[in-house]
Amino acid sequence: MKILAVTGTRADWGLLAPVLTRLENDPRFELHLAVTGQHLMAGSNSVDVILAAGFSVDHAIDMELGTDDSPAGLAVAMGKALAGIGQAIAKDAPDMMLVLGDRYEILAAVNAAVLARVPVAHIAGGDVTEGAFDDAIRHAITKQSALHFVTNAEARDRVLQMGEAPENVFLVGSPGIDHILEMPRVARADFFQQIGLKDRALVFLITFHPATLEDGNVDHCAAMLASLDSYPTANLIFTGSNADPGARHIDEMIQTYVDARSDRAIFISCLGAKLYFSALEFADIVIGNSSSGLYEAPSFNLPTVNIGDRQARRLRARSVLDSKPTQMDITVAIKKALALECKDVVNPYGTGQAAVKIVDAFARIKAPQFLSRKSFHDYRKS
Repeated sequence: MKILAVTGTRADWGLLAPVLTRLENDPRFELHLAVTGQHLMAGSNSVDVILAAGFSVDHAIDMELGTDDSPAGLAVAMGKALAGIGQAIAKDAPDMMLVLGDRYEILAAVNAAVLARVPVAHIAGGDVTEGAFDDAIRHAITKQSALHFVTNAEARDRVLQMGEAPENVFLVGSPGIDHILEMPRVARADFFQQIGLKDRALVFLITFHPATLEDGNVDHCAAMLASLDSYPTANLIFTGSNADPGARHIDEMIQTYVDARSDRAIFISCLGAKLYFSALEFADIVIGNSSSGLYEAPSFNLPTVNIGDRQARRLRARSVLDSKPTQMDITVAIKKALALECKDVVNPYGTGQAAVKIVDAFARIKAPQFLSRKSFHDYRKS
């Protein structure tokens, strides 16, 4: 079976990588890889990370992100992704497409697959994030997909409610946990040497994305930065925002903040999985509004301060403390989180082996061409 996998961000790559590794090493499959979106932005090193992991990039589709992050600019970029993926499909003639998540570039790829009658397998459908337009995109991808690999039981129920056939919905957990279990870490001293900071007793790992269904992102980011000044001896490790409307302004705010505290703060657009997981290993807390604080941090027994509504209603472990996006609320939440005992935290997104389950499901497909046409399954919850 020939599978075209599409990745658009460092985040979806980290979750896809364990699955693609197994597909690449399995003689039953022929893997083709298309990279687009944030991977190809100026200053990004994530394609280097992909190549260093031993993968070949068959298609590099530049959406020309980074020049205009307005809604109109992103709509134009989506058109470029749609055209580029359409050409990749025409060249490769894949039996299936594999995608993950809820990004606009992935929606464009799935649109191209539907037009070409290439059935889509979707990882991580059925989640909810009510503060971002990713929520609507995720559900739209679900309705255009033939196979669904969900990360939790609540997500499975939602996919079934959307009319998807139960036999095509697989509860596998998050493949990101596979990645955590398989990826070696660097030693603590080597980690701080590589990122250029002195090791300190207190380490914060911070990622703040635009909440795309809200106004006030700049004010919310400013409130977060002001709250961090309550900890003047902590190391502050910032990672970059998604390429969403307003992201450049947020990244510029963070860079200005870091420049004024360069002895203990650093902004790195993309750490790569090995350094990022090492950061999670050595951090004392995760702060911001990234899904990583909900998906991955619990596997490190690490508390998370989740700011604002970007991740509203997403399933979370007890180690995740929600905070309103004000300086006072964030400051209080950080204090509570640092005192939280997380040793016995259970990650609700599983304990690994998601990639094995996904590949096994692919292997059972005998005639993928028939998956493109599907019926709406009337769901009656008992």
